[in-house]
This record gives sequence, C-alpha cells and structure tokens, in this order.
Amino acid sequence: MPVRLPCTPLIRLVLALLLACGFAGAANATCTFSSQALNFTSGSTYDVKAAAVAQITGPAGMTCTGSTVNVLGASVYANGSATSVNGLMLKGSNGGSIPYMLSADPNNVNSFNKTASINFMSTAVLSLVNILGATSFTPVLYASLAANPPNIPAGTYTDTVTINWVYQICTVSVALACVSTENGTGSSVIKITLVVSADCRISAPNVSFNSAPLASQFGAVSQAVLVDCSLNSSYKVSFSAGTVASGSARPWRTMSDGNNHLLQYNIYLADGVTIWDTTNPQQSATPGTGGVTNQMQSYVAKVNPAQITPPAGSYTDTVNVIITF
Repeated sequence: MPVRLPCTPLIRLVLALLLACGFAGAANATCTFSSQALNFTSGSTYDVKAAAVAQITGPAGMTCTGSTVNVLGASVYANGSATSVNGLMLKGSNGGSIPYMLSADPNNVNSFNKTASINFMSTAVLSLVNILGATSFTPVLYASLAANPPNIPAGTYTDTVTINWVYQICTVSVALACVSTENGTGSSVIKITLVVSADCRISAPNVSFNSAPLASQFGAVSQAVLVDCSLNSSYKVSFSAGTVASGSARPWRTMSDGNNHLLQYNIYLADGVTIWDTTNPQQSATPGTGGVTNQMQSYVAKVNPAQITPPAGSYTDTVNVIITF
C-alpha cells in the first residue's frame, strides 16, 4: 500500500528557501548625486602643446549603493547627458582655449564629444572600466586633452559640466536575475581645471675666441642666444658670473686652464661696452610666442686686452643663461 506524505511541509520548505535566496540578493538601492572636481596635473604651456598632460579620472557624481550592476532579465540603465558651459573647452581668463575629451572610458570610445548621452550601465561601458559584477554603482569620468592642442598663454583653464541622469537600477536580484527595479532622475556638476604655467626654451651656442699668441690679439665675438617663452609672456635675460669667477662678473669674468692660470674676459650687451650680468638683466623687446626658440638676444664677448698674457693652454669657463619670467 503506497505511503502518501503531506505536501504542506514541502511547500513551506521550498517557499522558505526562495525567500532566503531572494533576500540574500536583495538591496535597498539609494542613488545620490554630488558635485565633483577633475583636476589635471599642472603643466607648462609647452607640456600642453606637446600633449604631455596626463589623462585624469574621477567620480561622475552619481552613486547608487546596494544596486546590482550586471543582472539578467531586466532593463537597467544609467543614462547621463552632459551640458558643458564652454562646449567641452577649457577656457582661461586670458582668452585661451584648450579642447578636451570627456568620456566614460579611458579610450574615449564612449565620449560626450561624440554623443550627447551615454549609458554608463551598458555592458560595453562596464567592461571597459572593469566594474562588471559590482554590487554598487559609481560611474566614473575620464578627461584628457584633445589631440593637437593649441599654443596657449599661461593661466588657469576651467570648464563646468552638468550631467543630467535618468536611471533604472536593479534593487533586488536572485541568481543574477533582477526581480525589482528602481528608477529616477538626478544631476551632478563636474568642474574641470588645468593650471598652466609659463616656461621658456633656450638655445645657447658655445663661445670660442679661437687662439692667439697674446691676450691683446683675441678678437671680439658677436653672437646671440636664442630664447622663446610662453605665448604673450614677458621675460628678462641675464648671464651668470661663470664658474671660475668668485661670484661677480665685474670687473672681469675669468677662464682657467685648470692649473691656476686665468684669462680675463667679459660678456657685454650688443653695444660692446655694458657688462651683461645678473645685476643688469635685459627685458626682451618682444613677448614670448610659445613657438620655436628664435628670439635673438645678441651679445659681445671680449678678452681683456690689457692683461698680462698667461701661459699657453686651453682656457674655459661655464656661464649660465638666466631667464626670468
């Protein structure tokens, strides 16, 4: 005679297991929105021009705690639409502008420069930023200077981006299947800043007096250092006293043969009379262009003809070209 078992305990057991599984994957998701800042590492105008400013990343201003990111059987999304005050340009009070990329991934595949709206919860974006499988959702932004940035003056460059969010997230999941969702809207404000410093470039050829049997027979050398500084920046040029002189270029700088023998000389302005040293820096006649180092700063170098000729040998000194800006 077959034995029949009552079904009620089994039903209760299965139901209890389902409830346990359901609550194990349950989460009361809460989405909040905040203002954020993305600050590029400071660099010079030449760094900007050379595209040598590193990409930065930071929060996009939306955080959903307790949400399940990758689930099956649910239409989940977090669509962000960006509005830039400067049209995705970093602008300075000096009138300069630097275009930049603002994206949901480091490779700029999903970029606000290409589309008005990005689903930060799409599988494509989540896989690119490596947050598949997370149990909370905090989208990030990547900012990088656009290719071929312009020649700009020094200054602080900023943009403000408002991201308007429309979302539907999973709040309760069972075995990667979503059984409950939450939707809503919000906005976050992102301020992006790049501080650009002034800089200069110098090309300074060596000076050679060639050779002569007597100190009085060395000829004057007329040549120039080539300088350029950041666009629109003013700068001054001077020459150090040299490594052999005891801290002063007056009345003479000196060269040495390395055996305590000295040869007196000096560096003058283009007039060949006025000593050019750190006490007499010269203002550049034109401001920097931020381009090639082609602004000539002409000078004259002379050996003191009245000195007693030192022993024959090779005499040298090292002088620094000093640019203040």
